[in-house]
Amino acid sequence: MKTSYIWNLSQGRPFPVELWKHSKIKIQVNQIGLLELDQITITPNDIHILFLQVTFKEWKEIQSKIESQWEVSPFVPLILISSEDGTNQIQEIVQSHPKYLVLENPLHVRELRMILDRTIQSESYKAAALDIGNSCLENVGFFEGVFSLAHQEYEESKKENEALRSILQYEELVKRSQAGINSALEKVNDMKNQELIELHERVKAIQQLDELREKELKQALELQKATEEVLNYSRIEEMNLDKILRAQDRLFEYTEQEIKELVEENRALKKKLGLL
Repeated sequence: MKTSYIWNLSQGRPFPVELWKHSKIKIQVNQIGLLELDQITITPNDIHILFLQVTFKEWKEIQSKIESQWEVSPFVPLILISSEDGTNQIQEIVQSHPKYLVLENPLHVRELRMILDRTIQSESYKAAALDIGNSCLENVGFFEGVFSLAHQEYEESKKENEALRSILQYEELVKRSQAGINSALEKVNDMKNQELIELHERVKAIQQLDELREKELKQALELQKATEEVLNYSRIEEMNLDKILRAQDRLFEYTEQEIKELVEENRALKKKLGLL
């Protein structure tokens, strides 16, 4: 079984994605410190992906070694970089090289796993296509030997022409098959690059959606607070109005009593004066 090695290069930062099982490929994460880069061993029959968790300063310190040892390696299809303080600067440095992918900060774990899974799948298909191509080339050599034997045994026979024609037709079919395999490999690479670009854009869109949701939540909380303040104000106004009405009722009661007393006093005075 082919193995896909994910080299987590960092100063003590753990690999953020939980390992998952693949039906045909074994996936293994190796933790490597930035001072232990020479311990990385690239095996030709496996898939190797570099995942760097670095600051911009750390990237500058190891950039030359990454470029000289792994950037040009045909067995390293992808170099992922996650940086908390140097995303834009690193992106400007490596943007011209298709093997690099600089991830957005903060890191989205789900999108990182999708990128890793798509890359491993793509490299697996590529390896299978190469195996088929190599097998076809080996068969070409076998039939060339058959042709040589047929030429010796049927040099004077008409059957030699038929054998030669059949072998030439087979070689032509093999050549066409190899050309088709090469074209398929190019399409696989183009699809992988396009998928990585689409995933990168999707990560940006998800981040913008999260920011919009956070903004909407803040607005909803502010609206709720304003509503509560209006309700509190309304309750205070209602209490004040109740106090005013009670005061008016007491005032009216007091005024009515005074009027009754004045009427009684006026009547008593008239009695004294003999007017009644």
